[in-house]
Amino acid sequence: MKMSEESAKFDAVVRKVLSVSYDELKAREQKYKQKRARKKRAKASSSASRDSGA
Repeated sequence: MKMSEESAKFDAVVRKVLSVSYDELKAREQKYKQKRARKKRAKASSSASRDSGA
């Protein structure tokens, strides 16, 4: 691959990342954290119900 092709791809990726606003990044991060917390709670509750049923 030529250096100019590599730099064009890199430039495209950087432009895509930087096109997302800070507020949008924070909103996405908040959604991700909420989703992860729900998964943790679901896992903990299913594991607790398995422990008490045995």
